[in-house]
Amino acid sequence: MAILYGIGVGPGDKDLITLKAIKILQKVDIVIAPSSKGEESIAFEIAKPYINCQVIFMEFPMTYLKQELKQKWQDNINQIKGLLDTGKDVAFITLGDPMIYSTYIYILKGLKGYKVETIPGITSYSGAASAANIPIAEGQAPFAVIPSGNIEDIKKILNIFDNVILMKITKKYSEIVKLLHEENFTGKLIIKTGHEDEIISSNFEEYIDTSISYLSLIIAKKVRKD
Repeated sequence: MAILYGIGVGPGDKDLITLKAIKILQKVDIVIAPSSKGEESIAFEIAKPYINCQVIFMEFPMTYLKQELKQKWQDNINQIKGLLDTGKDVAFITLGDPMIYSTYIYILKGLKGYKVETIPGITSYSGAASAANIPIAEGQAPFAVIPSGNIEDIKKILNIFDNVILMKITKKYSEIVKLLHEENFTGKLIIKTGHEDEIISSNFEEYIDTSISYLSLIIAKKVRKD
């Protein structure tokens, strides 16, 4: 029975892809690289040195129109099923870890009855924390990871946790920076961790009203007076 492998290729550095991921990439029949425009993707650029087979750039449009997304996802799932039905082993590559805010999750849900194996990858925030030498959490301290959609939700999290990772920050960056100051948080902004043009900054204000990459996150820390 053919297998679909969901492979996390890590945050950006080609050396941060796992040995298991490399072994699988070198033995599958087809690699699928998700892309917003059906073109080469960042995940593909990371995995490219280890691929020796056919590559399909599968389009996942950047849109918030739910019906359009649902139809496109179903079309892509049907295409993957067709490949598996021919007996070909397929690898679906994705940035970071496949089980965290990944397009792969929607593919996985649509492949019931098929054999699927998921290969974990280094998350963007693990890579970012290491690059910035900033611990995410110490001792018994909890931490939270939150996508930056609703500002009120972020505020609630900041009131509960002293260690917060804010992802998908591009669209509400200015509001997030204002809220972090109000709630007495500091930390690091990491842009494109693991890439050649990686930026690590403690100056959140410097990037207000600028167009920062969607591959950006903040590791925020509560400043305690005691």
